[in-house]
Amino acid sequence: MDSDDEIEETPKWEGSPGTIVLINALEDSNTIDVAHEATCLLIRQYLRSSSSHNIGVCLYGTDKTQTDLNSNNIIDIISMDTPTLEGYKKLRATDIASYGKAKEYILSEVLWHCSKIFKDFKKKLSSQTVLILTKLLNPPVKTDQKRSIDRVVNLVGSYTKIIFINISQNDYPIDKFYKELLIDINKSQEYTLPQAVWNPNVIQNMMYQQSHRHLAVAKLSFEVGPGFSIGVGVYSLLRKSNQSYLKTSNIDANTNEAVTRVTMRTKVTVNSGDSPQDGDDDVSKDSKELPLLDSELLFCQEYGGERIEFTKKEKEEMSNPFGPPMLKLLGFKPAIKLCKEKWFLKTGYFLYPNESVIEGSTIAFKALHKACDEMKTVAICMLCTRANSRPNIVALAPCTRPLDLEIEIGFDVIHIPFAENVREIPQLDDESEKLILQKKQKEEMNKILNSLQFNYKADMFENPKLQSQYRAIEAKALQEISIEPFVDTTIQKPEVYQVIREDVFEELFGPFGVSSIKRSCNTDKSNTVKKIKTEDINENLVQEMIVNKSVDKLTVAQIKNVLKKRDITFSKSLNKSDLCKLVYENCAS
Repeated sequence: MDSDDEIEETPKWEGSPGTIVLINALEDSNTIDVAHEATCLLIRQYLRSSSSHNIGVCLYGTDKTQTDLNSNNIIDIISMDTPTLEGYKKLRATDIASYGKAKEYILSEVLWHCSKIFKDFKKKLSSQTVLILTKLLNPPVKTDQKRSIDRVVNLVGSYTKIIFINISQNDYPIDKFYKELLIDINKSQEYTLPQAVWNPNVIQNMMYQQSHRHLAVAKLSFEVGPGFSIGVGVYSLLRKSNQSYLKTSNIDANTNEAVTRVTMRTKVTVNSGDSPQDGDDDVSKDSKELPLLDSELLFCQEYGGERIEFTKKEKEEMSNPFGPPMLKLLGFKPAIKLCKEKWFLKTGYFLYPNESVIEGSTIAFKALHKACDEMKTVAICMLCTRANSRPNIVALAPCTRPLDLEIEIGFDVIHIPFAENVREIPQLDDESEKLILQKKQKEEMNKILNSLQFNYKADMFENPKLQSQYRAIEAKALQEISIEPFVDTTIQKPEVYQVIREDVFEELFGPFGVSSIKRSCNTDKSNTVKKIKTEDINENLVQEMIVNKSVDKLTVAQIKNVLKKRDITFSKSLNKSDLCKLVYENCAS
């Protein structure tokens, strides 16, 4: 087989994820209210992001049945589909406590109900997730326990992810039945028991993370050396901070309909008719507009005032000279040599082993991670995630539990610049004397830094602009009179600053604001010298300073002006002491 035919095709992700949220109606009213509030927050989050995620909400353990499927004691509050404003209003208005409770706890029925929903769903699903909001204290009836385990095995066998959200105010011993159920859910692998949670916002974040499909940006072959490769998946754990998830559209002012735009590439062909007779200026010609084929499309780049043309195939070869998407190891560097100031300020990726590309990659990946971690080194690699994407130079830094996620090991993919991207920092003139830091100032600043310390978490700060925008839109969409107040999480509480004495702070550092003046760090006023403005300098004053060897009292800009008036050439890279020497040598009368 030709080597060109062996190039692996880029994986295509088809379909959208599907999630079913199950609320146990047999729990107490407080637990049901927390589950209800968390589910409403989840639907609202999907409405904000305009997500194509398919989600349904079911209530099980009731004495009534409201579903299109042949199931008992189950109420479909929201049928599985993309979230809508109508569905959110219906869920918000639902009074779960008004429904009666079933006589027996039958878990297998609702699990079978979920499998039928996924099977009968018309759209193609890329993933299937079941989120069960309940306490893990009361098991189903004994006659239903074996049947429930069989249902779980069938769902897991059909690649359905089952997650239990343990809603409780206090910790308690989880029932033995649920421990056996978790073993089957995790396919006898290691797992952690669900921790008790009670805050609806925390539950909403957990459901949002668990229902996310976690698709890889790319599944690549990591070429470590000749004849040795590891299968890896490149993941994006963060979204762009300036990205607005709301879909906007333009509306016609007259018809109030959405305006659509279609881009077409066409060419005009002209067919000459009968040749004109002498004296006739008109020529009969038929013109036709035909679609332009991809093979006829040319790209151009201006170079030296001329347009250089390329075909589509030539352009693709120029964009990626490295060939198929891959990750290639270039070498290793000590972690301390990776200068943080030269990183690209752009969102990086996260690298994780992938057995579907190459079997046995996890063992080799762990060995590489352990070696880099123990030797305090980073791997320098060339990364190309797509066939048409630009290759990047990246550094692989070993990490554990990125963003507090339950991930044992992995590598942070840090973008580093090419040689063409590096720019030298211009040298700044030192216009002021070297400031002297006083002991009292240092102690006061240490006290401020210690008072502002906190335990950082990746999800503790919300974007104030987006949150305010969401609340304004939702107030109109839901016809709410009062907008939900937004608390800026980036502002510290006032109690934090009580340890700072205002009088001492102002005495040391001065007031801050529009009316504040620039103050010197040196508090010894006897040694301070008033700076002389450039326009106040005259020849007599300059000569006096030269005689007294006090030219260093001038600023760098003033000394340069003195040299320029005397047509004395000097290098811009000279420091203040060198400039003073030039004045003493060339300006003395």
